Amino acid sequence: MFVGCKLPHGLEINHLGETIVLNGANAGFDVDNPWKNDLPPDSPLRAYGVGLTQIEGDKAEAFKDWFDMAGKGEGPVRAGFIFFTEKAADATKEAQGIEGEATGLGGINPEKDLPDGLATNKE
Repeated sequence: MFVGCKLPHGLEINHLGETIVLNGANAGFDVDNPWKNDLPPDSPLRAYGVGLTQIEGDKAEAFKDWFDMAGKGEGPVRAGFIFFTEKAADATKEAQGIEGEATGLGGINPEKDLPDGLATNKE
């Protein structure tokens, strides 16, 4: 099974005695090699700004159980920012479909995103 996670730094899930670590949108990001045009390059860990993780065996069963529970309330599962498919190609296709959607967890641009009354120090 392949899990897609659009959260910037992924997610660690502890459920049914299993620890499942999901890659996030920043998986494999090298701080010494910044993105060009604000677009992260695709890799086996990431496609279209979505982290990809392959899960098998007991971890897959624990994840599916957690996913069913987490999807009942507000959060990234219900919002579509965490999903799973059986094939890597399907996960990449699903990631492409949510590429432009904002999670609300990204950084801010201090030039335009600061609340009224706040300013940056230009020095």
